[in-house]
Amino acid sequence: MACRKAGGHALRIGMKSTLYKKAWKYLENITPLEYDCGALCGSACCKGSDQDGMLLFPGEEIMYIEDRNGISIVDSHIGLSDGTRIKLLVCQGCCDRKKRPLSCRIFPIIPQIDEHGCLTFTPDLRAAALCPLLYRADLYTISPAFIDALYSAFETLAEDERVTEFIGILTRQNREIAADLKRFYR
Repeated sequence: MACRKAGGHALRIGMKSTLYKKAWKYLENITPLEYDCGALCGSACCKGSDQDGMLLFPGEEIMYIEDRNGISIVDSHIGLSDGTRIKLLVCQGCCDRKKRPLSCRIFPIIPQIDEHGCLTFTPDLRAAALCPLLYRADLYTISPAFIDALYSAFETLAEDERVTEFIGILTRQNREIAADLKRFYR
């Protein structure tokens, strides 16, 4: 079975907005379930304080240059090897769905790079206590069409080496959480 390899090269700024527009388009009208999964939990993933937010993928902040109404973008604690700081988008709890960042569009799933260097998708364990799709996984099945859309979006984004590096960071973090949970729940 062939896998979808992650990797790429650095991209110019203009190419970044084009890549993100294309990736967002794949995920614009699709959600993890065949219906609005926010109905299950009262849209818990959209609630938080002014300290909560969603990580932006490298360069995604370009999508917010013209319109920052109701949001702020701050540096996160995550840095890439070239010194780039990953940004955190903080909103006031209600946003235009067409302007949702990639992390919101793919929630509660994250991309990861497996041991063969292939791009795959897995539950984001940071969301396990918040999202019924994870803590009640026995009741809900993620839509195959949603997974297909994730592959389409991330095949586009994997052209950027900084995105690939960030996916590697997310992969390590998720594996560390899994290892901690395994030790705790032995």
